[in-house]
Amino acid sequence: MKKWIFSAALVFGLSLTNTNTQNMMEHGHNLAPRAFKPSSAQYVHPDSVVTGHLSVKGMKLTGFAGTDLKKMQDAFAVLEQVVNSAEFKNKVINFKNTKGERKFASNNGLSNEEIFEQFMEGRETLQTNTPGEMNFFLKLYNNRWSRVVGWTTPDTNQININRKFFRNYKANEVAGNLAHEWTHKLGFGHASAAEHDSVPYAVGYIVEEMAAKLITSPTQKVALR
Repeated sequence: MKKWIFSAALVFGLSLTNTNTQNMMEHGHNLAPRAFKPSSAQYVHPDSVVTGHLSVKGMKLTGFAGTDLKKMQDAFAVLEQVVNSAEFKNKVINFKNTKGERKFASNNGLSNEEIFEQFMEGRETLQTNTPGEMNFFLKLYNNRWSRVVGWTTPDTNQININRKFFRNYKANEVAGNLAHEWTHKLGFGHASAAEHDSVPYAVGYIVEEMAAKLITSPTQKVALR
């Protein structure tokens, strides 16, 4: 199989969960989740958690060409930069939910530190033999009448992305979308589309906001050309 591999050196929607699918839909949650500050009693210093490194890899991209492929390449690159940054580590470990707790919803019984470690280990549920990799099998499809931005199922590596939304998304929004869906591949879900404190939603928001800052910086604009 031919692999498209993109490195950060070059450079959303939300999911509805049922027993078989996670459908990504439009949202109005425009601000990334808050994190505890060092002055808080609940703050955990990021250095106390071991940091791995994740490489973002496009394993199979179906339906992507021209500007669509370029946008996905940019999203892959900025996603890799974000997830390997100290700021991302701090935001995930010190994530604060709407109740003021350092805790994700639908966390599979894991602490913030354990969620970060599992994320950075990069072992997808269906592909445990590729540690340190975010592997993406993507298919671009058309459904102009649907409100679903993207979807996947637990029994496949493939993530389906609706061109209706993708064509208007910026690279940072695509990166957030990818992060959201990829956390499903690690076994995380959410009770409903309103569970913004769940791992998929919260991590997706963090990535989207951080990616936007990177893309708008002068040095990053040059890298993305």
